[in-house]
Amino acid sequence: MSNLPTTFLTHSQRVCRLYKALFALARREEWPNRLNYRQRMVEYRARFDANKDIQDLMKAKRLLIAGEEELKKAMYWHTENFNFPESPSGIAEGRYPTPDDSALDAWHPLEKAQYPTYFATREKRKKAYMEWYLKRYGIPDPPMM
Repeated sequence: MSNLPTTFLTHSQRVCRLYKALFALARREEWPNRLNYRQRMVEYRARFDANKDIQDLMKAKRLLIAGEEELKKAMYWHTENFNFPESPSGIAEGRYPTPDDSALDAWHPLEKAQYPTYFATREKRKKAYMEWYLKRYGIPDPPMM
């Protein structure tokens, strides 16, 4: 369970993580336009510098929580419909279909001879599976025509 926090984060650690997350967000939102990206980074830096000398810890904590909420709202649009490419409904799902195991039955005996141990084990497994299947489900009825 490595995803569970084992220690509490200090206020400065939380501020640093918020700062890094805001920069990553700006990079994602403004990536092709480098000028807008740099402008957003300068604006974030100015907001952090304006509040860096606050001595009232309650006010600093409220500002931090407000900043984390703002980040969470901004991140919502980026993570709402995110799918990994290979996952179901991802862009690359089923792009490279795996061939069916029955394709190996169509191999020529000379091709099978190149991998004798594999095909011997495979035949044993196929035989064991057929025995299990017939024992469990019985002989299937012939199709009605």
